[in-house]
Amino acid sequence: MQTRNIAKSILCLSLLGGGASSLADANLSDQLNQLFGPSGIVLTNQSSPPAAGGGPTIPHTAHFSSQSLATLGLLVKTLAPNAAEFPSISTVPGFTYTFNPEIQAFERSSSMGPVYFERPQSLGAGKFDLGFAYAYVNFDELEGQDLDGLSFLGLAHNDCCVGPPSPNAPGFEQDTADLIFDEFDLKSQVLSFFATFGITDRWDANILVPVVFTSLDVTARAVLNDVSGSRTHFFDDARTATQQTRFIDEETTGVGDLLLRTKYHLYKSPHLNVASALTLRVPTGDEDNFQGLGDFTVTPFFSLAHERGPLDLHIGAGVEINTDDLDRSRVRYAAGVTYQMLQRVALLLDVIGSSGVKNQELSVVTPTFLGGSSIPSGTQVQTAELRTDLVDLAVGLKANVAESMVGFVTFFVPLNDEGLRTEVIPAAGLEMSF
Repeated sequence: MQTRNIAKSILCLSLLGGGASSLADANLSDQLNQLFGPSGIVLTNQSSPPAAGGGPTIPHTAHFSSQSLATLGLLVKTLAPNAAEFPSISTVPGFTYTFNPEIQAFERSSSMGPVYFERPQSLGAGKFDLGFAYAYVNFDELEGQDLDGLSFLGLAHNDCCVGPPSPNAPGFEQDTADLIFDEFDLKSQVLSFFATFGITDRWDANILVPVVFTSLDVTARAVLNDVSGSRTHFFDDARTATQQTRFIDEETTGVGDLLLRTKYHLYKSPHLNVASALTLRVPTGDEDNFQGLGDFTVTPFFSLAHERGPLDLHIGAGVEINTDDLDRSRVRYAAGVTYQMLQRVALLLDVIGSSGVKNQELSVVTPTFLGGSSIPSGTQVQTAELRTDLVDLAVGLKANVAESMVGFVTFFVPLNDEGLRTEVIPAAGLEMSF
């Protein structure tokens, strides 16, 4: 529950940073840090009206924020790449081949095998496999809570004036503000291109290049609450508007993180296959546009498969070592079954997950204000701990649509609600070997 509250809290500040006029040229992450004002809702050039007893006016810049908002942008920036990084396609998502010396020719394997699990079988010496896949990710929940309608109420008026207020000064420091997200849409569409070459009968090499289209559509509404009754805080010069709505509607396209992979088929028999694999993730994607992790990672992985009739039972695990920040390393695991229901059609069922090796500490420096100035008087550090365990159920179909072409459709359904999540991720693709 504590992590959920932190996650909700951190999500909000990213939508609260400078004015909306400078958003057009900013990346998506910056736009989530520039909406109503630095570290909260900022109203410039405010002056309190005279008190009932004739006290003086007090010019000041009003800041409304709370500790719960302090690390919002950092959380979104951390969670979005992890949530978007659903499992990669196997280096051999279609048929595998074995050379038969008796007939001096390659033979297809008996099972079509899984798609989003690194199967142990290799492609075959001298064989090529080319393909592409598409996935659509629409983030709509944070720690199990809908992003649309997410609200933060009662943001406090912070550090208005130096020294205690005079007896005649209005108590406008009591005023508060609310922030409501009427709409929050962060979407990623990922088109992945991949190629595999069989170096030997047991050893494969693979490259995967994703192209990511990301869109951000946010409607945020700020409401000022005149708790003190002084009618001090407004959004416009006429001093009448106590509500304001601001928008983000931007999209960007770029190359995601490049994956370089290799696999070696350690042991093979008619019913049991074992392989080791290694993946190098190169941070070619733009982290600030939620299109990459921003770090180099190396992932050794082992997989095992057992074929029994029309069933292919498989299990695997590995550790994704983040070479730039070990605290962001993750354990990756998967298990499932492929059922060859027809000669050309297979049913796919897998549970795929990843877990952080330790809690990750997030920290961000936020400004503080004194004396009613719009210029920060200092800074403070806010910290929070985050750990996400992402577990998905992948259900799909795989079909031999042509002689050497295989098509597949898969739906990923989250089995838990940690982190930034979506209800379902549809994915589809085609591959061809020759």
